[in-house]
Amino acid sequence: MSIRPALIALLASALCLTGPIPATASRGDDRRGPENGDIAFGRFDPALAGLSLWVAESDGSRQRRLTEDQANFSDWAPDGNRIAFDFIDDTGVHIATIDPDGQHRTAVTSAAGVQESPQWSPDGQSIAYNGFPFPVDEANFAISIWVMGADGSDPRQLTDGALDVEPVFSPDGTRIAFGRIFGDSPDGQLEAIYVINSDGTGLRKVLAPRAGLEHPDWSPDGRLITFNIAPESPTAPGSGSILAVRPDGSDLRILQNATTRLKFFKGVWSPDGRQMLSGCFDVEASIDRICTVSRGGRVNVVVDGPQRVNFPSWGPAD
Repeated sequence: MSIRPALIALLASALCLTGPIPATASRGDDRRGPENGDIAFGRFDPALAGLSLWVAESDGSRQRRLTEDQANFSDWAPDGNRIAFDFIDDTGVHIATIDPDGQHRTAVTSAAGVQESPQWSPDGQSIAYNGFPFPVDEANFAISIWVMGADGSDPRQLTDGALDVEPVFSPDGTRIAFGRIFGDSPDGQLEAIYVINSDGTGLRKVLAPRAGLEHPDWSPDGRLITFNIAPESPTAPGSGSILAVRPDGSDLRILQNATTRLKFFKGVWSPDGRQMLSGCFDVEASIDRICTVSRGGRVNVVVDGPQRVNFPSWGPAD
């Protein structure tokens, strides 16, 4: 589940909309997006007391470890030839890129502080991320959204004065959606969804703060911004479910309800827009796994095992 410090029925009733991954999430019945390729994810390593980066076929086969140090969020370049990920060292959290076979690892940030949650732009020329510098100004602490060149050049700060996390580009590259944290509530951390133009103008709120909201993603056709309600916020309406809203804030809906067995988190779209790859907490086994969620609500566990997994991302076929 997320590592950040009448439920379903009530939410479904309030929204009056619920259903499986919609056909409109794809790029159209006659024109699919890129073909689906491999997946990446983090797997817990007891020796690290954290996650390392792994890749596999989309069905979970041929699992390969890419890093020996701690790594969390990852994202695939639009051509499928590189993976951006964040890693931890003595100076903070930084971003690197690596080939899917583990070769040619290159650090692209190094400033003391936190630079994390990298997301490629659709043209592959830029990477968005969130971060803050060390030393921390406790009186004015903020987490900001940044954009830099894919090689780490020309970092530009887009937001300030708030707690902004997990940016993701719109499919046309003109906008960035992200989460804004507003503090805690009895039902869990309060987070809202905002959108800003990729040049830093036009900031606006898409969805008001709600308990347990986390991990926004943008559907490949640009019509939906998806997110989940954290499974570890069990009293929050929709806990363990994947939801969606249009970028203008309308048409809030449930895409995938939590089930008696599985609670979903960190859902990301397949490149062709017809499935989602999601963390899924197995209630019976009390462990995090990785699942695919298809149209019609069909769920398959694709990555399991004795160690927990998290932070899935789905790349295109190269």
